[in-house]
Amino acid sequence: MSLIKWTEDGGHVTLGLPDDLDLPMASALVDSLRHAFAVADSVIVEAAAVDRVSTACIQALIAATRLAQQSQQRFSIIDPSETLTTACQDLGLDPWLKQWSHA
Repeated sequence: MSLIKWTEDGGHVTLGLPDDLDLPMASALVDSLRHAFAVADSVIVEAAAVDRVSTACIQALIAATRLAQQSQQRFSIIDPSETLTTACQDLGLDPWLKQWSHA
């Protein structure tokens, strides 16, 4: 069972991320993102609840942005938590997060 909340509405999928995106969650996140892009024109990731995040989960989100660009689908990260924002800054990914996120 995945802790990632899934909401589908008229060609849009919203994935609500859990508070703990540790390494074991990376596989579930990748699977959820792949499935979302397979069934929807627009994929939104709600990241406000994230209190812990692994580099592997950030990599999964980066891969999602590349897939969105290649497939010309919409993708955004809304309300990235302070934890996610800080982790991206620490990894030098602040410009990437700003490009794909919306508060």
